[in-house]
Amino acid sequence: MSERLFPAPDFGSVRELGEANPVVRLNARQSAIGSLLVTGVRSVAWEDQQLTTGALHVDGHKAGTAVLTPGNRPLAGVQDGAGIVSLRHVRLLRRVLFVAGETPLTVGVFDGAAAALAARNHAGLRSVLYLGRVGAVLELRAEFVPADASDAAIWAIFGFTMTTPLDQRVLLR
Repeated sequence: MSERLFPAPDFGSVRELGEANPVVRLNARQSAIGSLLVTGVRSVAWEDQQLTTGALHVDGHKAGTAVLTPGNRPLAGVQDGAGIVSLRHVRLLRRVLFVAGETPLTVGVFDGAAAALAARNHAGLRSVLYLGRVGAVLELRAEFVPADASDAAIWAIFGFTMTTPLDQRVLLR
């Protein structure tokens, strides 16, 4: 699989993401154990392998559809004000967006590796941390969007269209 991947620094070797160092790659172990936590988020949007999309704002506003793991836990979301991705079921995941609030985004995994991304770049653009899965590993990429963009506008920039949740009672009939 490594022949499919372009060279990228290991997660933990780059302490600050930004224009100079926009991409880091987690190793297979970091990508599979525990949870990936991102503090400083305003909102989190996710997409699974079946292209089911959803989002959650730290204030509790929801859009789209939650993706539950076989353990009946959310695959991605917000918990205690931080963005979280359950890595045990990472193969269900396609991609996640972490939209920065007003404080830096800080990312951490079980082994203590961490990185930060300023809430805005030098031009004043808002930071978005893009997480994508390539095979069994995760890549993190710093992206920048207009500072005044709404969450819905940011989702559109990245090609997210929120999935309409289905009422399970209708499906059982």
